[in-house]
Amino acid sequence: MHVFINGTYLRLGKLNLSALELRRKVRSMLGFFALLSVSIFGLSACSQQESQLRIASNVWPGYELLYLAREHDYFENRAVRMVEMPSATVIIQALAAGNVEGACLTLDEVLTARAEGLELKVVAMLDFSMGADALLVKPEIENLSDLRGRRIGVEQSAVGAVMLSAVLEKAKLNLSDVQIAHMNVNAHRDAYLNDEVDALITFEPVISQLAKHGARRIFDSAMIPGRIIDVIAIRPDAIEQNPDAVRAVIAGHFKARHAYLNDPQAALPIIARRLNLTADEVPASFEGLELPDAQTNRDWMNDTNSKLEQSANELMDVLLKAELLPRRVDVTGLVDGRFLP
Repeated sequence: MHVFINGTYLRLGKLNLSALELRRKVRSMLGFFALLSVSIFGLSACSQQESQLRIASNVWPGYELLYLAREHDYFENRAVRMVEMPSATVIIQALAAGNVEGACLTLDEVLTARAEGLELKVVAMLDFSMGADALLVKPEIENLSDLRGRRIGVEQSAVGAVMLSAVLEKAKLNLSDVQIAHMNVNAHRDAYLNDEVDALITFEPVISQLAKHGARRIFDSAMIPGRIIDVIAIRPDAIEQNPDAVRAVIAGHFKARHAYLNDPQAALPIIARRLNLTADEVPASFEGLELPDAQTNRDWMNDTNSKLEQSANELMDVLLKAELLPRRVDVTGLVDGRFLP
């Protein structure tokens, strides 16, 4: 078994670690740095007003409308503070420490947090991956069945597990039929170009970078709609203590969504600065993402056995099979759609 950790290629040989054990070992190595980051942030956060709802995120196009809302002062009474953090691991640490009240996370990250005892509720959906995550292959691989015996690079994450499971199911292959090389996304491009893998499950900007080198897309998340979802998740105590701020962050997001879709030229330079792109490159970063409107949110988040809860249960099956979730969690009460406009 092989894995990339912070850019270092390790051969684990016959250690026979389960995916969950490996994940815990990696987390323990990175834990000190995550906790240090959280502690530093906590010191600066103490000066904030208690009435302000702090929402953490890392950099991802689907989260950028919230920063656009901040730029345009769309959060009523400035009730919301957006906080950028380097990774979901650090964000979940900050939520557990009480340094932020909510976060932009993938649905699988919410399930992982709940499985580890951190109660979170989903109050809005930000985006669906509809092609933003993809399987890229070498030019000589013509179809999914050609993956038998091939080396597939994939990040050891829930999104990676969801995509890999779907690819193998569609190809009618078992995990034992392929060679899996676990690696962080920052190693994807070089691993492909150096012929360390024959196929790669990845996302932008790697997809665009490798397309220039002949990589072919033969499967993507558009073929598994509703599996990969980004959401706003908030601690229940914060929801009850500050419902007006919860309503403000959701309303601000939809107002920014309207602004982006109806006057993109005004929004593009703002988003470009944060994504470190040119304004002309921003639209491509949103390709493969569906930004659901308020009605779609309501359709997915109705109170009785919601579509989102059903999707969470299906996702949980994949995570448990891949040993990326320590236990099954009850998704009853996962969704709180009271604040949708």
